[in-house]
Amino acid sequence: MNRTTKTLLIVGLTAIVGSAVIAGAVHARDGHSGMRGERHGMSERGGENFGRGNFAMMEQYDTNKDGNLTQSELDQGRKDRLTKFDANKDGKLNLKEFEALWLDHTRQQMVRSFQHLDSDGDAIVTTDEYVKPFHQMVDRADRNNDGQLNKDDRRRFGPRGDGPKAEPKAAPK
Repeated sequence: MNRTTKTLLIVGLTAIVGSAVIAGAVHARDGHSGMRGERHGMSERGGENFGRGNFAMMEQYDTNKDGNLTQSELDQGRKDRLTKFDANKDGKLNLKEFEALWLDHTRQQMVRSFQHLDSDGDAIVTTDEYVKPFHQMVDRADRNNDGQLNKDDRRRFGPRGDGPKAEPKAAPK
């Protein structure tokens, strides 16, 4: 696999993951959270970002249903989740067991991403629906106007590709 193909593959995969994240963020921003996860609404470090999405976490871990979440309730809930996915009952999660926990935790996000791609709502993602969100990606990101994405597009305008884009190319005839 040549360098350009690898770069395009990485850019494409990054774009797919990014679109799923964006779809979830838009969905959550609009107040349709619904994801019932350990980190939902919390920062990576467990910081104090206790927003409306955490009410699902409260429902899940507030075992005495007093409307308050204590550290012991949260700790016990996490231990219970580990136990639920500890298939061999050794008190630890191997990669396969953790994968099952992870897939359970991220399933609703995956479903939302699927629904975002399924533009006609028929519960099937066609090739056209899957390709459409990235239809003009190369044209939009091609800063040096050479018809392809490569390291020059990134270097020319900094790590995020900031800067003016060259005039668009004429459409092929």
